Amino acid sequence: MLRSTASKVMWVGRATVFLVGLAVILALTVGVATTALGANGQAWILGKNNVATAITRLAGAAGVDGPMLQLINNDGGTNDTALALNVQAGEAPMKVNSNARVANLNAATAGRADSADSADTAINAQNADKLDGQDFSAFQAQGPVDARGPLPIERSFTSNGGILLISVSGSGFRSAAFARMGGAIGVNVLIDGSPYDSMAITTNARDQRQAFVSNINVIRMLPSGSHTLRLEALYDAACNTDAERYYHYCTTTNDDDRFNVTVLEIPETRR
Repeated sequence: MLRSTASKVMWVGRATVFLVGLAVILALTVGVATTALGANGQAWILGKNNVATAITRLAGAAGVDGPMLQLINNDGGTNDTALALNVQAGEAPMKVNSNARVANLNAATAGRADSADSADTAINAQNADKLDGQDFSAFQAQGPVDARGPLPIERSFTSNGGILLISVSGSGFRSAAFARMGGAIGVNVLIDGSPYDSMAITTNARDQRQAFVSNINVIRMLPSGSHTLRLEALYDAACNTDAERYYHYCTTTNDDDRFNVTVLEIPETRR
């Protein structure tokens, strides 16, 4: 009886040692294989974290007719993406070697983030809505003048201290009452009392309305704040006298003339 009991105890002991040993062997084998397959020089393991310390390239001498790599995420959730790129702060998330336009990758779409988006998504959307670090509102145009004559016309506009592109258009004529011959007519553009631009044309006859040749003037170093823009008709002292010549500016405007001024500001980025 004692011998039979001892024999069973020894059998149970050997079985236990065998099973424990088998478990250890399987754990070591599977564990090592899993780590090796997810590391440099081995295949990727789908659904697992893979580790690499060297660049992985996908290339071919002849290339591919279409995308080289396609990621499709058909999950029904609202926060899904096909690709996530994470880098350290201050580093670009990707590099490109082409300046060709990417369809559907634009500020009008990427620049919106609704209230359901995470903070990270909102920040990314805000960045996508910028050009050289500037929000789109910094590039909006102002139209301080859209009015009928006669001149002078005076309006105000605001500046953030950037580069201003000022476009001016309008019309005028050389009046028979105030000029003795055909010749030059023009408009002076003043900002805060200082002349910055002008537009002019030559008319061959009096009382014949002409559109001025408009200019786009670039203005730098204008301080930020409110400014006054003024349009004045050019009229020389020699006009309607014996000294008048065709090259003298003898300009008349009335309520049949219309004037437009557009001010576009480009933020000046200093690097």
